Amino acid sequence: MNPILQKAYNSELKACRRNLEYFIETWVKIEDKDAPGIIVPFRLWEAQKKALYSINENRLNIILKARQLGITWLVLAYAVWCMLQAGITVVALSRTETEAKELVRRVSVILNHMRGICREKEWGGMTWSSTALSVTMTNPDEPESTFQAFASTPGAGRSFTANLIILDEWAFQQFADKIWVSAYPTVSRPTSGKVIGLSTIKRGTLFEKIWTEVEDFNRIFIPWSADPRRTPEWYERQKRVLGEKVLAEFPATPEEAFTVVGGVFFEEVRAHIHLVDYLPQGVCRRYISLDYGLDKLAAYWHRVDDQGFDIVYREIAKSGLIASEAAAAIKAANGTEEIDAIYAPPDLWNLDRHTGRSTAEIFSDCGLPMTQTSNDRVQGWLDLKEWLSPIEERDVQTGETRLTARMRFLRNACPYLWRCLLSIQKDEREPNDCAKYPHELTHGPDALRAFAAGRPMPGEQEENRDPLGKPDYEDQVNSFFAYDGGF
Repeated sequence: MNPILQKAYNSELKACRRNLEYFIETWVKIEDKDAPGIIVPFRLWEAQKKALYSINENRLNIILKARQLGITWLVLAYAVWCMLQAGITVVALSRTETEAKELVRRVSVILNHMRGICREKEWGGMTWSSTALSVTMTNPDEPESTFQAFASTPGAGRSFTANLIILDEWAFQQFADKIWVSAYPTVSRPTSGKVIGLSTIKRGTLFEKIWTEVEDFNRIFIPWSADPRRTPEWYERQKRVLGEKVLAEFPATPEEAFTVVGGVFFEEVRAHIHLVDYLPQGVCRRYISLDYGLDKLAAYWHRVDDQGFDIVYREIAKSGLIASEAAAAIKAANGTEEIDAIYAPPDLWNLDRHTGRSTAEIFSDCGLPMTQTSNDRVQGWLDLKEWLSPIEERDVQTGETRLTARMRFLRNACPYLWRCLLSIQKDEREPNDCAKYPHELTHGPDALRAFAAGRPMPGEQEENRDPLGKPDYEDQVNSFFAYDGGF
């Protein structure tokens, strides 16, 4: 490169590094199937500009968006701008390897049309090269920058260190929880590191939890109307075609995005129906139902009165316990209460191929013999829904009616279970079954399904074993909590 061109190149590279919006609108081209040409200059809409500057100013970013708004292109253009600074590593995680390769392809599209700044062949300025899952940018006498894409496997987060992590369609990544625990420390350095998680909504996911609960994240919502070409008439057409699903695919507000009508499996569960403030005294039987794995022990205590009405009043939701430790945790939480039966699904009777023993056998040796229940999922859910179904109850003193259910929950006693019931979705292929992913949400409902499948009997004898009494239940319930706070 001759000195005059070198000086002009250095000046332009400096301008691009200094001004994010200038770089994108001057040099970045993207694919736009709604435009006259397939490859078009990236002209930012107002909503895209606001999102871009918000991302640049914050380290932890979560983007909830409507469909087809060019936000993935926006984030990739931002990633390329970061890589211009030299010595930057960008890692992108997608649902599948095919989608990871698509992100690399899009970055290559951007770079292929930046010939005044970056070229594939040696020319005296910045060069770039690519493989199926990576892109490398190199400027003479400067450290190289890389863009690497991975499929979202459980171990993906431990295989890299990055300046910027992009989590594409974050709500739909199967191992999102494990990846986040592994990946976050790589960008949580005191003075650097950035995260951009973007997705449309899926209920009951890490994405939803972070959006609704984690205050450290910068929330960016981009509605369907961000594209100025979309008119109210356009939206009405989508509404006619998609019906109620239009709220999830093309929301106007975050509240609309989270209103996934018909998606929640336990639609009948409502706080005013299913939560109670104290345990009654009187005739009852007591049961424990559980679901166990090394990833989560979910155990619940049930009080069934002489009318066959159940109140779930204690929870253990702990991870990382071996079978003997799980049994010990249950015994410690139970204290001296007399339990009529412990219900568990049949997989706890499977023999371990290394030890030749089952979880049920270990529990029995620890003094907790269990009753095996059916693993018919559809029938089990139907049985559980009968317990949860709202019914009318008449107040004998006032004559007024109110809604109740055969299974209710002591308020604040089962936080993990309550979250699972409100969040777990219907299976996309089998509407009579609940979704098996995210797996984190399945343990609590599976424990209740074991209870319903066990056909528990109503209380028959007068009992004086209620340790909680009423109505000062809160302080006493806290002493029984074994909930570890982790989701």
